[in-house]
Amino acid sequence: MSVAALSEWAPELTQFVVDEGKMPKDLVGPVFMKSELAVYATLAIVEDNPETFVGILDRGLYIRVLGQRRLLLNKATLERVAGREVRFPGEVEVIMSAFAGKIQVTGEKITWYLEL
Repeated sequence: MSVAALSEWAPELTQFVVDEGKMPKDLVGPVFMKSELAVYATLAIVEDNPETFVGILDRGLYIRVLGQRRLLLNKATLERVAGREVRFPGEVEVIMSAFAGKIQVTGEKITWYLEL
């Protein structure tokens, strides 16, 4: 079975792919399994983090979303982007196979961060 390229399953995310060789050391963020919700969550993260979002790494069946020191995913942003209600917490964590940094989950947001 071949792995579909990001451009086939999530073309709206290809603009955010970055070169792994140029990554800073203080990155945080989720690893999302390939899914429609992963696309929506990534787009919401981009919108919620104009100062800290770095980009994504395409790993075929999953994507790694990267931010410098802190990334935030607001429930309201995700629901607007997805066009539907999202169970929060709960639904995002199911597609998140891993993450970098520390994580804090509330009923309104998920934050990935590094402590100073």
